[in-house]
Amino acid sequence: MGLRDKLRQASDYLRKLRLSLGPDSYFQYKRGRKLERKHTREQTEASARRKRAEADRGRETVERQRGYDERYTREREGDAAQEQTKRPEELEPDR
Repeated sequence: MGLRDKLRQASDYLRKLRLSLGPDSYFQYKRGRKLERKHTREQTEASARRKRAEADRGRETVERQRGYDERYTREREGDAAQEQTKRPEELEPDR
Protein backbone atom coordinates (compact mmCIF):
# COMPACT_ATOMS: atom_id res chain seq x y z
CA MET A 1 0.00 0.00 0.00
CA GLY A 2 1.50 3.30 -1.02
CA LEU A 3 1.56 6.61 0.75
CA ARG A 4 -1.20 7.95 -1.49
CA ASP A 5 -3.55 5.12 -0.46
CA LYS A 6 -2.83 5.72 3.21
CA LEU A 7 -3.52 9.43 2.85
CA ARG A 8 -6.77 8.70 0.99
CA GLN A 9 -7.89 6.36 3.76
CA ALA A 10 -7.05 8.95 6.42
CA SER A 11 -8.94 11.69 4.58
CA ASP A 12 -11.97 9.41 4.11
CA TYR A 13 -11.95 8.64 7.82
CA LEU A 14 -11.74 12.33 8.76
CA ARG A 15 -14.54 13.22 6.33
CA LYS A 16 -16.80 10.61 7.89
CA LEU A 17 -16.00 11.98 11.34
CA ARG A 18 -17.05 15.48 10.25
CA LEU A 19 -20.30 14.27 8.71
CA SER A 20 -23.35 13.75 10.82
CA LEU A 21 -23.70 10.23 12.13
CA GLY A 22 -27.13 10.90 13.60
CA PRO A 23 -30.00 8.46 13.18
CA ASP A 24 -31.33 10.29 10.11
CA SER A 25 -28.02 10.53 8.27
CA TYR A 26 -27.26 8.80 5.01
CA PHE A 27 -24.28 7.01 6.53
CA GLN A 28 -26.44 5.45 9.24
CA TYR A 29 -28.90 4.37 6.55
CA LYS A 30 -26.07 2.98 4.44
CA ARG A 31 -24.57 1.13 7.41
CA GLY A 32 -27.98 -0.29 8.30
CA ARG A 33 -28.59 -1.51 4.76
CA LYS A 34 -25.15 -3.09 4.68
CA LEU A 35 -25.84 -4.97 7.93
CA GLU A 36 -29.29 -5.94 6.70
CA ARG A 37 -27.84 -7.42 3.50
CA LYS A 38 -25.19 -9.25 5.50
CA HIS A 39 -27.79 -10.80 7.83
CA THR A 40 -30.05 -11.70 4.92
CA ARG A 41 -27.16 -13.37 3.12
CA GLU A 42 -26.19 -15.30 6.25
CA GLN A 43 -29.78 -16.42 6.79
CA THR A 44 -30.05 -17.52 3.15
CA GLU A 45 -26.82 -19.48 3.38
CA ALA A 46 -27.90 -21.11 6.64
CA SER A 47 -31.25 -22.01 5.12
CA ALA A 48 -29.56 -23.52 2.08
CA ARG A 49 -27.25 -25.56 4.35
CA ARG A 50 -30.24 -26.84 6.33
CA LYS A 51 -32.09 -27.78 3.13
CA ARG A 52 -29.02 -29.61 1.78
CA ALA A 53 -28.60 -31.47 5.06
CA GLU A 54 -32.29 -32.39 5.07
CA ALA A 55 -32.08 -33.62 1.48
CA ASP A 56 -28.99 -35.66 2.34
CA ARG A 57 -30.77 -37.23 5.31
CA GLY A 58 -33.76 -38.02 3.09
CA ARG A 59 -31.52 -39.54 0.44
CA GLU A 60 -29.73 -41.64 3.06
CA THR A 61 -33.06 -42.84 4.43
CA VAL A 62 -34.25 -43.84 0.96
CA GLU A 63 -30.99 -45.66 0.23
CA ARG A 64 -31.10 -47.45 3.59
CA GLN A 65 -34.74 -48.45 2.98
CA ARG A 66 -33.86 -49.70 -0.49
CA GLY A 67 -31.06 -51.80 1.01
CA TYR A 68 -33.45 -53.25 3.58
CA ASP A 69 -36.02 -54.04 0.91
CA GLU A 70 -33.43 -55.79 -1.27
CA ARG A 71 -32.09 -57.79 1.65
CA TYR A 72 -35.54 -58.88 2.79
CA THR A 73 -36.52 -59.77 -0.78
CA ARG A 74 -33.42 -61.98 -1.07
CA GLU A 75 -34.22 -63.58 2.29
CA ARG A 76 -37.81 -64.27 1.26
CA GLU A 77 -36.64 -65.75 -2.05
CA GLY A 78 -34.17 -67.93 -0.18
CA ASP A 79 -36.88 -69.05 2.27
CA ALA A 80 -39.23 -69.80 -0.63
CA ALA A 81 -36.53 -71.84 -2.38
CA GLN A 82 -35.86 -73.81 0.81
CA GLU A 83 -39.57 -74.51 1.25
CA GLN A 84 -39.85 -75.75 -2.32
CA THR A 85 -36.92 -78.12 -1.81
CA LYS A 86 -38.36 -79.37 1.51
CA ARG A 87 -41.87 -80.03 0.18
CA PRO A 88 -40.93 -82.77 -2.30
CA GLU A 89 -38.89 -84.47 0.44
CA GLU A 90 -41.85 -84.32 2.77
CA LEU A 91 -44.23 -85.69 0.14
CA GLU A 92 -42.09 -88.68 -0.89
CA PRO A 93 -42.20 -90.55 2.43
CA ASP A 94 -46.02 -90.33 2.42
CA ARG A 95 -46.29 -92.23 -0.86
